[in-house]
Amino acid sequence: MSVPDLRPKQKRSQETHDKFLESLQNALQVKYFEHISIKELAEGAGVSVGTFYRRFENKEALLPLLYDAFGKELGEWIEEMEALECSSLEEQVTILCESTHMFLDARKSVFRTIHLNARLHSDTIFANPTLDRNEAYSRLSNLLLKFTHKSSQKSDSMKQHAADMVIYMMINGLLDKILYPNLTPAIACSMSQASFVEQLPKMLVNYLKPCFSEL
Repeated sequence: MSVPDLRPKQKRSQETHDKFLESLQNALQVKYFEHISIKELAEGAGVSVGTFYRRFENKEALLPLLYDAFGKELGEWIEEMEALECSSLEEQVTILCESTHMFLDARKSVFRTIHLNARLHSDTIFANPTLDRNEAYSRLSNLLLKFTHKSSQKSDSMKQHAADMVIYMMINGLLDKILYPNLTPAIACSMSQASFVEQLPKMLVNYLKPCFSEL
């Protein structure tokens, strides 16, 4: 069953949606999504509760807009990563880990909401995103694949799998440390968040080198 595209087509409706989205983003800075009321969202947008209900069935209906807005920021960040000039695999992985950490940490309130509700509302939150996440992760993997040696005996598929694994482990590791530092599995690693970000690229590079090297 297809899910309708909830993005408004008219400029006036778009402006109203943007106000509600901004109101939600501001509210997420001080409290969790589940604790935010419709009244708070309406007040933050400068409109009535009735105006909210004329456009949305409930506050969960804002989740696709939040996911889409985050995707736009993600796309802009990836473009910045693609524009950087790195001279080695080690430098690329290190910069990618540090930048990913800063990007996610600055948006942790929004990402926590997306992270949790994507599992509860997977049939709607992923509806027609502007940025396809498969494409986004593939672009991050390609940043690593630039450093493969053509003379490597490993197949292209093995190199691709290795790069994909690194992106997966990097994002998941950082997410747990940022969003749930005092919960399992993050507590399995006793080092601080700063130390984790420092050590993570060293581990990931050691994993990649056998697949990317000439030997």
